This record gives sequence, C-alpha cells and structure tokens, in this order.
Amino acid sequence: MGTLTKFVAYVQAVWLGPLPGQLIRAILVAALFEGLVYVARWWILRRLRPVLLRDAGAPPPSRVQRRRLLLSVPTLFARGVLYVLAILIILRIFRLQTAAEVLPVGLALVVVALVAFWRPLRDAAQGYLILYDHLYTRGERVVIAGREGTVQDVHLRWTHLVADDGTPLIIPHSEVGEVLNLSRRPKPIPTEAEAAAGVRPAATPSAGAAAPPGPGAPGAGATPLPGGTTPPPGGAA
Repeated sequence: MGTLTKFVAYVQAVWLGPLPGQLIRAILVAALFEGLVYVARWWILRRLRPVLLRDAGAPPPSRVQRRRLLLSVPTLFARGVLYVLAILIILRIFRLQTAAEVLPVGLALVVVALVAFWRPLRDAAQGYLILYDHLYTRGERVVIAGREGTVQDVHLRWTHLVADDGTPLIIPHSEVGEVLNLSRRPKPIPTEAEAAAGVRPAATPSAGAAAPPGPGAPGAGATPLPGGTTPPPGGAA
C-alpha cells in the first residue's frame, strides 16, 4: 500500500505539476523554429536566384553541383543558428540556467573549432565566393595561383585542374589569388573607323565553295548572256 501511495504521489508531482505545461511550450517552440527554418530556406533561395542564373551556359552537372553548394551553405548556417536559439529557449522553459552553464561551454567549443579548423574553414569561405561569382567552371582553361590547366571539378574547398601534360593539380581555395580565365577572353572590339566603315571579319570560304576565277582563268571577265548562260572563251559562236 505504501508503494502505491508513493507512485500516486510521484504521478501527481510530475504530471499534475509544471512539467506538462513545459513540454507543451517546448513542443510549440520547436515547431515555431522549424517553420522559421523553412522560411529562411525560401528567403535564401529567393535572394540567390539571380546568382544561380550566372552559369546558364555551363554543363548541367556543374550547374547542379554549384546550385547545391550555394544553397546548402547558407541554409545550413541559418538552420544551426535557429536550432541553437530554440535549444536555449527550451532550456529556459525547463528552468535551466543557460547563461551560467550552457553559454560558456558553447563559446569555448566555438573558439576551439575555429582554432582547430581554421584552414578548412578558410578554404570553404574562399570557395564559396568563387562559386558565388562564377569565376570558372568545369571544362574551362584557367590560370590559378600561377598554374595553368583545364578545370576538371570545383569543390567547396579545392579546385581540380589538369595540366597540359596530364598532371592533376589540386589547388586549395585559400591559395587562389588572381584568376585568369582563358576561356572567357573578350572578343576584339572594332575601332571607331572600322565601325563607321562597316568593316567585318572576312568570311572563311567553306571546303565545298568554289573560288572565284582569276584574271587569266577561262571565263574571267565574261558577261553573262540573257538567260543566265556565259559565252565560251574567244567569243560566242
């Protein structure tokens, strides 16, 4: 009988106390922040839509990979920030001292992560800017960090080039300074005199087109007769 009394007292203390209300509020907070994550993802997609259209002429695999990286990085960052805020609010609902216990530990972990992963984070940040500005894509010939080659792949942290002799080059994005894209050289602009005279590049004759007759060739200088025929050399019969 004493055990049953203790169990009833435990149920009354837990489930008839503040715990059910705290659980309901925690669930509502979690649902609210999950909705905020969805809104943040939609806002990021809307803001990056003009940037995603910069690679309209790139190969489809490169476009898909660039789109995935450009959207995943800010979405992951926004989700992490919102989830941390939600956890702090839920801990406060359960009357935990977040300012005295959780925040110092969290800040210490952030500092340790920045110190330990400074180089990868720097490569990733530089790589995101390269993808954002669409400096180069797969198949283009570039000069990066003084090394020339054809782009095979562009990841978030590094770029894979292939030199003329077939040597693979893996260049971390933190080493990328000046980028020279040889595949995007601008076309020569005609001068004002050429534009005024209407000068255009000479057309290259096709392989099947006949060359015009020279001065000494048969039929050179002959006047077509009515009906489209040309008199034979030496005059009409």
